[in-house]
Amino acid sequence: MIEGEFWVVRTPTQKACVLDSLNRLKPNADKPMAVKVDPFKATRSTLQNRFLWGWVYSEISRQLDEAGIVIPCDNGTEHPYTKDVLHEIFKQKFLAIGSIEAKGKSITLYGSTTELSKKKFSEYLENVRRFAFDFWNITVVDPYVGQYKAIWGELSRGRKDNKRG
Repeated sequence: MIEGEFWVVRTPTQKACVLDSLNRLKPNADKPMAVKVDPFKATRSTLQNRFLWGWVYSEISRQLDEAGIVIPCDNGTEHPYTKDVLHEIFKQKFLAIGSIEAKGKSITLYGSTTELSKKKFSEYLENVRRFAFDFWNITVVDPYVGQYKAIWGELSRGRKDNKRG
């Protein structure tokens, strides 16, 4: 999450506004500020993220729970498919970026959904939905139709008081 000010500069006028803001800064040795200049990369939107966590993962988790499908653990206990567990499963399935090896052991590295472009994030969402159907026979319906429309309306506006997210 980015805190403070964040600018995207596309035009000379926008550049002038940024420079003007920087010129108005009052340096303070006790509270230094950092300025970082990076190429802009359009990442997944907040709405896409809400859709993933508040709808897709919630629906898969709910349907697995209703079907009584749990994760059998090595110690004999069972663990539910929570949204966090599902996220880790799907990261391993769809976001592996490589591995490192040391002393004969290998560790796989995974990317983050926060770094995906909007297009790649949409592909990730479709892969998750397809996997849920192929593996568990779970269909994640589109939330903006039928009985789900009101729930998705609340979720898409960022309200956290809905009962399904």
